[in-house]
This record gives sequence, C-alpha cells and structure tokens, in this order.
Amino acid sequence: MNKKVIFGKRFKDIRKKFGYTQDKMAEIAGIEPQSISKIESGKNFPLLSNLDKIADKLGIEMEDFFCYEHKAPVEQLRTELLEVFDSLDQADKEKLLRIAKILKV
Repeated sequence: MNKKVIFGKRFKDIRKKFGYTQDKMAEIAGIEPQSISKIESGKNFPLLSNLDKIADKLGIEMEDFFCYEHKAPVEQLRTELLEVFDSLDQADKEKLLRIAKILKV
C-alpha cells in the first residue's frame, strides 16, 4: 500500500472520529470538497498549511495524522508475528507464549 493511500485512510479515520463530512473538512481547510476526496482516496497529499488549519480546528497535533502504524491489517500483524516466532529458539518461543497469555488476560 502506498504512502498516500495509508495517509488518506488515517485522514478519513480522523474526519469520521470527529463526525465531519468531507464538505465540512473542506470548509475548515478552505479548499474544495473534491480535494478532501482525493486526499482520502490516496490520490493527493494535503498542503501542510491546510493540514495545520485542520489540526488546529480539531484541537489535535499535526503529527496525529501520521500515527497510523498501529492500524496494520490483522493479516499483516499475524504474518509479522509468525515471522518473529519462527526466528526464535525454543526457550524464547515459550517466553513469547507466556507474554501472549498475559496480554490476553
């Protein structure tokens, strides 16, 4: 997935969290609604000045738009976890299992 698409998904998540339509986000930034659509679909990045306006209006930091590593798809997480698991020796695999069970509680 390219960076514009990943950013667009995060941007859309934030917009929806605040209950705003694309039209409202466009109004906040002073841009056309089609621009918001292009950002969310991964076709364009927003100008930093527009992103700054939106962040100010929402009461969040600009870097909040870039905190999306935790949003990895479940299958990707599973694959990465299995890769780590497979690279461990038996003793570390058992430790990892104990840690996983603690997190489950």
